[in-house]
Amino acid sequence: MKKHSVIGICVITVVFFAISVFSFAQEIPKFEVEEIIQYKELPSYSEAPELAEAVKKGELPPIEERLPKKPAVIMSSGMSDGPGVYGCVWRTVSAVPTAGWNWAAGVTGGWFGIEESMQEGLVHTGMAWRLKSGEPGPNLATHWEWSKDGKTLTMYLIEGAKWSDGHPFTADDVLFTYYDCILDPNIPSWQSAGTWTVGGEVAKLEKVDDYTIRWHFAEPFPVYLLWYMGYLSFSVAPAHVLKPYHPKYNPDATYDSFINALPPDKLPPVVVGAWVPVYFKEDEALIMKRNPYYWKVDETGKQLPYIGEFYFKKARAGVQRDLDLIAGTCDQTHLETPGLFTFVNEQARLPGAPFKIIPGAWTLTFTLEANLSLYQGVKDEKDLELRKLFRNLDFRKAISHAIDREAIAKMLVPGPMLRPLPSGFSSGADYYDPEVVVSYPYNLEKSKELLAGLGFKDTDGDGILNWTSGPLQGENLIVAVKIHEDQTACIDIVEALVPMFEKVGVRLVSKIVKSTVGVALDIAGEFELNMTRQDFLSSPYTVLASLAPVTPSTPNWHRAGPGDKRDLLPFEGRMMEIVEALKYERTREGRQKLFSELQKLWTENLYTIGIIEGIYNTAITKRFRNIPIGVPARLHQWFHLNVMQEQVWVPKEEQLPEFLPGVVVKYGKE
Repeated sequence: MKKHSVIGICVITVVFFAISVFSFAQEIPKFEVEEIIQYKELPSYSEAPELAEAVKKGELPPIEERLPKKPAVIMSSGMSDGPGVYGCVWRTVSAVPTAGWNWAAGVTGGWFGIEESMQEGLVHTGMAWRLKSGEPGPNLATHWEWSKDGKTLTMYLIEGAKWSDGHPFTADDVLFTYYDCILDPNIPSWQSAGTWTVGGEVAKLEKVDDYTIRWHFAEPFPVYLLWYMGYLSFSVAPAHVLKPYHPKYNPDATYDSFINALPPDKLPPVVVGAWVPVYFKEDEALIMKRNPYYWKVDETGKQLPYIGEFYFKKARAGVQRDLDLIAGTCDQTHLETPGLFTFVNEQARLPGAPFKIIPGAWTLTFTLEANLSLYQGVKDEKDLELRKLFRNLDFRKAISHAIDREAIAKMLVPGPMLRPLPSGFSSGADYYDPEVVVSYPYNLEKSKELLAGLGFKDTDGDGILNWTSGPLQGENLIVAVKIHEDQTACIDIVEALVPMFEKVGVRLVSKIVKSTVGVALDIAGEFELNMTRQDFLSSPYTVLASLAPVTPSTPNWHRAGPGDKRDLLPFEGRMMEIVEALKYERTREGRQKLFSELQKLWTENLYTIGIIEGIYNTAITKRFRNIPIGVPARLHQWFHLNVMQEQVWVPKEEQLPEFLPGVVVKYGKE
């Protein structure tokens, strides 16, 4: 019985893998920008029934007054199923605590689609995978142009768009976000001045008028910066809401009070995205309703979004989203928990399954980050000695040789959906070059040899190596690994690593923390090893600042300490030069050459220690329409932006009742 069960699982996995490979060969449609989005006036407009009713009651202005004169029009030519109908709820799960709504200060709303539903950037990087150009598409900035010398970039903003409280969106919001949040060193925004430093000078942003801004650079054509003008890196913040809390504008305010100015129970927050949070109960649920002032419409004049409500069930781990999808109470999940791959695939193939699987690419990666900083987060002698050890390439090689990646892959998922990851970029990543990858595979004897060469011996006979010199002499070699509790697969991987490390005499201790706590520990540099999903490397050109120590806060595993103090490793200098060259490289061929050299340096020096990689699939309800062919779970952005979720709709006969039917977003007076 057991033998047949195992064979059945393997067959299912292999069959699904074959389906995935077939999907890779499927041609993904590519579009010109104007086939997906245009900015133009339409003859007439319509809106969701509850908004029309609010207009009748005098609670909202007419639709024509809420929309820009030339709204963003999502074109039918770029839709998979065409214009849709209003109604339904998008149900999902968030496994990260909601800390608040001041995203400009690095405060998290809870991830898992929450941020993407609320925030908008100047450009749309999630659209890039569908565009023939492969470059970011327009968004709050409708178009832009470079000067002849490449040192000036003029951007034209959408005119007449409004925040969800009806306040006009203007260039003032963009300048506030840039100067008073991103560039303010006292605010932990998602990017910093280092990202915007070109030719040794921080880019200057000029307001030409309410709907025109102009960037000024010290070097010509820093084309990379367009990728940092999108969601999260440059999610525009409402200046009229946040200025009263900012110390620059309010002498009674502090930076702490500014960062925490918009707690999760301060509802509804003011957003420029398609949905607005209206209900929140900690550890239970977050509910969003459609934004009455959203500035996008379809080609027939229907104001978007089609789906009226987002329901986020709050959970402790992301695996809950997979389980709820199978149970029929969740509508979409990224398949990022290897232990559930086979089960989810099997459930999707059952007759009457409510969801389907969209096969992805080899971009799901699990990696160890060793803290290389000698200053940030170093509190005592032990911290310092461990950091010195991590910076020694022989130690990183010893760790890599101790890891049986094949065994971990087979333990998590039988079959070919997981495989060893040497280090660095996944094999499905943009600009991946297999010819330059250097690998340090499983080899226990080599690992022990390297550790002995570093002076470690088991002097007390307990099976764990001891330090034989220095401040820690006589102590066991114990290393802690931080894991975020929502990343269930990382917890499983560490459980497998513990006995592997013990075989070579290293005691690995897991430290499981809430995601919000983990982010704080990252910023403070207070971790030894970090076990994580390093998916951002699937689109390396969008995260240049994270590829080398080019800003004080990047990369995560080698942050600068107080006073921006940081001792570079020998190879990091060349990596910084490569990243700098990539900023201005305008051809894909030139970028490929530079990325190939970067991958070689990354892998031969074990800048991070790869564990396994997997196929990053998406599972989604069959009710949804306008899901683009081949939409990736993660590439330039997460699924939510890659799919352009405001265009997703559900046929009337398949719609589910909303949790808060008829509720319209309203704001009280302060």
